[in-house]
Amino acid sequence: MQRIVPVLTLFLLVFSYAPGAFAALPEPGDILPAFTLAPIPVEGDAAVLGLKSNAPFAIGDIPTPYVMIEVIGVYCTICREQAPSLTKLYKRLKKTKLDQRITLLGIAAGGTATEVKFIRESGDYLYPVAVDPNFEVYSALSEPKTPFTLIVDTQGKVLYTHRGIVSDVNALFKVIQELVQ
Repeated sequence: MQRIVPVLTLFLLVFSYAPGAFAALPEPGDILPAFTLAPIPVEGDAAVLGLKSNAPFAIGDIPTPYVMIEVIGVYCTICREQAPSLTKLYKRLKKTKLDQRITLLGIAAGGTATEVKFIRESGDYLYPVAVDPNFEVYSALSEPKTPFTLIVDTQGKVLYTHRGIVSDVNALFKVIQELVQ
């Protein structure tokens, strides 16, 4: 027992000070780190986002004043469970013309172009989804687990965050209305 305590203490010290161990998730008021996303893999989605086809882009390149980012995992069951609700939100934003003020963008953490094309074709995700195959954006956001929802302005200022499934999409819609008006 006496030998285990020093080894355990050393283990805890080493791993509690590992790089990124104290990195916090983005919160309202924070500025997102700069990152560039690979070209949107689904034909036509770049145009929906107001972007050039087959070109890398940054969040600030999207022409609406606000962007709602939904960080997903393509194999995340909770993300797939939430997808229909966010698709309804996406349609509601279009119907109320709020899509002219805020864009909904999924970012597939670890997802490849093939995987994103598959989930988009499945009909679960009607809104554009970008790829993050090497988890670069996911890491820049302090590895938030999925799903993770953010609303940011064009300068990357975080206005809203939610970790986990959004259980009340109507409440989220009201938050969006208040933020973008």
